[in-house]
Amino acid sequence: MLFYVLSGLLLMIFFLQVAGYMDEINTRVDSTLPHTSSFPIVLLTETAGMAAFLIVVLFFAALDVRKTGHLSYPTVRLVLSGIITLGIVAILKSTFQTPRPNEAEVSLPFLMALKNVDYFAFPSGHTARASVLASYLQERSPRYAPLWWAYAVGIALTRLLLHVHWLGDVLFSLLLGSWAYLLVDLTRDSWLPVYQKTVKLLGLEVFDVELVR
Repeated sequence: MLFYVLSGLLLMIFFLQVAGYMDEINTRVDSTLPHTSSFPIVLLTETAGMAAFLIVVLFFAALDVRKTGHLSYPTVRLVLSGIITLGIVAILKSTFQTPRPNEAEVSLPFLMALKNVDYFAFPSGHTARASVLASYLQERSPRYAPLWWAYAVGIALTRLLLHVHWLGDVLFSLLLGSWAYLLVDLTRDSWLPVYQKTVKLLGLEVFDVELVR
């Protein structure tokens, strides 16, 4: 049920954003928020950068292997949902080429835009990664779910305070990460057997995962 609710909200925000219906509120929020590049804000936002995300993935993968000798199912979900999110963000950025606040609008061929994907605003990669991570941490430690989602929302706020994203960018991405994490689980009967056979065929049992139902 939650997956379908998120799907509907994603489609709604996507339509409002690309059709221009959020332009006014995007501009209003951007002009209202103070400009800041303070060290705490920059430090917090960088915890959701690609390098930091990879470090977190490797950290939890190492914990899994140390504890059980192979990856846990949630960690495999983290990796796959991260890949899905990365792909969606890159495609949408390159397709719509929404300029960041205070940046000039450009129109590039798709492949060139893909090479320069960080120039564009919609959607927010940092926020999407934070949302994926919050979904994962909620599964591992549900007791602290409010803290994990406070972190994700905090990342979204840093992107706005740094004036590198519009409101619509971060709203879409907050939902996107959670949606991708749910999608991986809902489709596990399709991909998990293939994944398990592949890692066994390659002799990479450390990457195998036992699904606890």
